[in-house]
Amino acid sequence: MKAAVIEKPGVVVVKEVPKPKLENDYELIVKVHKAAICRHPDYELWQGIRPPAKDCWEPADYPFILGHEFSGEIVEMGSKVNEIYPDLKVGDRICEWSWCNGFAEYVKIDVRKIATIAPLPDNVSDEEGAVLELAGGSTIFFTWATVRPLDKVLVLGSGPAGLSIIQHAKNFGAEVVVTTDLYDNRLKVARKIGADAAYNASEYDPDELGRLIKKEFGEMDVVIDTAGASKAVFTGTEALKPGGSFYIFAHVSESVAVPYFRVATKVRHFGPPMQWPDPDRLRKLMRLAVRWVSEGKLDIKSWITHHFPLDDIEKALKFNWERPQECIKVVIDIA
Repeated sequence: MKAAVIEKPGVVVVKEVPKPKLENDYELIVKVHKAAICRHPDYELWQGIRPPAKDCWEPADYPFILGHEFSGEIVEMGSKVNEIYPDLKVGDRICEWSWCNGFAEYVKIDVRKIATIAPLPDNVSDEEGAVLELAGGSTIFFTWATVRPLDKVLVLGSGPAGLSIIQHAKNFGAEVVVTTDLYDNRLKVARKIGADAAYNASEYDPDELGRLIKKEFGEMDVVIDTAGASKAVFTGTEALKPGGSFYIFAHVSESVAVPYFRVATKVRHFGPPMQWPDPDRLRKLMRLAVRWVSEGKLDIKSWITHHFPLDDIEKALKFNWERPQECIKVVIDIA
């Protein structure tokens, strides 16, 4: 089968590798239809900024297969898979959350290790299924952040995670949802899907933007950071009310400066959600994300701006990293 293989830092090639085979009764084989690029992790794995990973983000060695956002069809299944996922069967189209090695024609998954799998209904496309890895993860994250109806919410960053969380906040009854980004193409989509205001952060001093948000909408009850940038942290902590919560969703490897005194004296919580759902609830939350896409409550199709074939994976990775002003989500066509 063909797969996108990282042979060493900075070197990705599409080559023939052995097709995976079932090795225990808890495994299944997925024929991958579509995959999607996750901007920071996939770039950093390609460049060697992050160490190699396999399966459920376990340490690996070079060479390894890149990619952790994908959807496809179950073509083989071990006899004990239904102990964990009673309704799964061969022929089901599925999405997943938190499984590596997805830029390949086939992927083997151990259902005891993966965070979650969810079947796709007929009205959810394969490309949406690939993007649901991110959308499902943001759903799980959001439901464990303390966001209440009528809260004022600031979402830093309007990339795919931010666009998902904006919709969650609106669906959960937030009074106001404000967002920021550096690129107008993303801010345009943010407004389309329900953001009450969308600011281009490149046009402001970070603290000035935080004060402007407070002036126009009042102090924010909750800030959710999907940007992972120093200036965004300054804006968010300035806009946040005393005793508010600042949740970190972004996964970036570079260092981020923090206004330490402001965080220490003003912010009640700074970091990821303090608790995490048990495995059964996590699986249900992933299915909830799929249901919201199916029912039109979570628009992820608007994020998908470009397609590349698997053979052009290096070109796709470069485009996705170097031209965020043009793209939001890049899908890799595999089958």
